[in-house]
Amino acid sequence: MKIKKTGQFFLTISFLAFLILACGKDYKTPADIDDKVAWLDAESAMPIFPFGTNPIYMMFHSADCPVTNEMLDEIFSRPEIIRYLNDNFTCISVMPDSIDSVRFVGEMATGKKLLEVFKVEGYPSHYFFNAQGYLKTAHTGFIELRVFKQLLKYVAEGYMEKYDLPTFLQMPEAQLDTIWGEF
Repeated sequence: MKIKKTGQFFLTISFLAFLILACGKDYKTPADIDDKVAWLDAESAMPIFPFGTNPIYMMFHSADCPVTNEMLDEIFSRPEIIRYLNDNFTCISVMPDSIDSVRFVGEMATGKKLLEVFKVEGYPSHYFFNAQGYLKTAHTGFIELRVFKQLLKYVAEGYMEKYDLPTFLQMPEAQLDTIWGEF
């Protein structure tokens, strides 16, 4: 009886190990499969902010904002943007109109209060934090593809810790492709 259970246990462990190894580098997250940015909603992400080991990209927006929708269509639908954001950032979507109350850095806040705390001037508003939750740069409105890619690289690859943004933008590392979809 004991031998049969040991055999079943060994077979189960072997099968699980095979599955893990078979996934390898080709493992896809749901966001990769759906070809979407892996947005976390504010209600689940803000109470535990900051978290993880990646820099944090937070976007304040509204579903009925034409500028936001243009950016979602033109920028966030590009495969290289999706891949770069999902690989290098924790992305948080904040829609203040739909937030009744959420805990953020230990205090309860309404959507309106979040707009005040972050000094949101318009939609979309983009906030880039390091992994420890310190705000590094913020921008409001539509960000063109080249500039958005430069911002992503500036934050994700640690340039923000060494250079101010204008200095980085003058560097060869900031000259990025916008046609072939490469970083």
